Amino acid sequence: MTKRKAATETFARLPQVDRVLREPALIKLAEQVRHEIIVELVREELERYRRSINRAEPAENAAPEGGAELSPEIVAEKVARSAQELLKGGVRRVINGTGVILNTNLGRAPLPPLVLNQLYEMAQGYTSLELNLDTGKRGERTAMISRLMSLLTGCEAAIVVNNNASAVMLAVSSLAEGKEVVVSRGELIEIGGAFRLPDVITKAGGKLKEVGTTNRTRASDFAAAVSEQTGFFLRCHRSNFEISGFTEEPDIAQLVALAQKTKVPLVEDLGSGAFFDVSQLGLAYEPTVDRVIKSGVDLVMFSGDKLLGGPQAGIIAGRKELVERLRKNPMYRALRADKLIIGLIEIVLAQYLSPNARANLPVISLAAVPSHELKTRVQSFIEKIEALNEISSFKPALVACQSALGGGSMPGKTLPSFALSLSPSRAGVTAEAISSALRNGDPPVISLIQDDCVIIDFRTILPKDADQLLLALKRACEELRSS
Repeated sequence: MTKRKAATETFARLPQVDRVLREPALIKLAEQVRHEIIVELVREELERYRRSINRAEPAENAAPEGGAELSPEIVAEKVARSAQELLKGGVRRVINGTGVILNTNLGRAPLPPLVLNQLYEMAQGYTSLELNLDTGKRGERTAMISRLMSLLTGCEAAIVVNNNASAVMLAVSSLAEGKEVVVSRGELIEIGGAFRLPDVITKAGGKLKEVGTTNRTRASDFAAAVSEQTGFFLRCHRSNFEISGFTEEPDIAQLVALAQKTKVPLVEDLGSGAFFDVSQLGLAYEPTVDRVIKSGVDLVMFSGDKLLGGPQAGIIAGRKELVERLRKNPMYRALRADKLIIGLIEIVLAQYLSPNARANLPVISLAAVPSHELKTRVQSFIEKIEALNEISSFKPALVACQSALGGGSMPGKTLPSFALSLSPSRAGVTAEAISSALRNGDPPVISLIQDDCVIIDFRTILPKDADQLLLALKRACEELRSS
């Protein structure tokens, strides 16, 4: 039998759409999903089988050449599962076992419980976003953020846009459109997703003016670049790489003095935006927002969802005159944050008014947990696994490891930690299979694989997730036994 003839006969054994729609699984699904959507999902599933047959790669549960007709029940069950995934949405809560606190793929900083409570209150009704409750007149949506930022950092004003790349674009468009942005060659970074600083500058209407070399740049290089075409000096935090060895970079005091002398604004892209001294956690020193502003920098930009510990946003703070120029730029309206982000940033910033901010913000509290405490938690968790007497597909063990802040914060700097190691203990079971079973659970557990073992770093296991992690391991073991 030729390949074409075999495929034609296989197509003939695929069930009709109407037949699949009569299956009980889809009749029940119609209580949640519109009929025409279910029809489209059935057609998509049948088309997927057709494509697999054409490639001579039969899909899972598809009828092989010369086999029985593909069951309508199988197609209906797959469609029902697909529909349930759509109803759940693509962004789901997961258990982070990677040890990367600001894991970009997993949404970076977890938000404080107080923030979530306030979010519920804001989202279910109206807000005073642009209403001054004292006067009853129109207000400025970032007035409270400016007030909080002033108290916490000493800045004169602040605004919020949707991320830090937007902050850079708005600064360039407002202060250097058609002019040069002077930046060291050693700071021409590329962040995740192939977004490059030079591209952001040029797309915003600025002209990139590189000075110095990759490893050595001096204040004199910036001074030599000044002309009537200079828009501003830009310092960019090397958030995702390090330069070591024969290096030099200008002291910030030197650049502040040059900016004041030439009347050219000095703008700093601080990246992570730390509001506390992370060296207290055993990490290398990271410049804090308040110290950068008090050093004399005219504008500072940083992310809301990194070391600040809030939602995705870009915060711009500094001299009121310059902030107002950014606020009045028509681009600001396209880039500004909405009511929910504004409200969340306010609540997160308010946590820093407390002398106990470390306990109120998960991004800080997770980094601050001493490794010996994590070791105790893993040991206790292993005892719970062994008490189940139901985990037979993998063997748990305690291993030392290194956690990271992540999110482009402090490259190369790690925190000592301890993890749960799961090694295959039954024939046919692999570390990849264990990791996949955990990742496809509910909630999904995201792990690492090292030396043929699944690693779950407890640095990023929230205490409230411990019980669900135990259930996830039990379900994964059941799935592996049945496969």
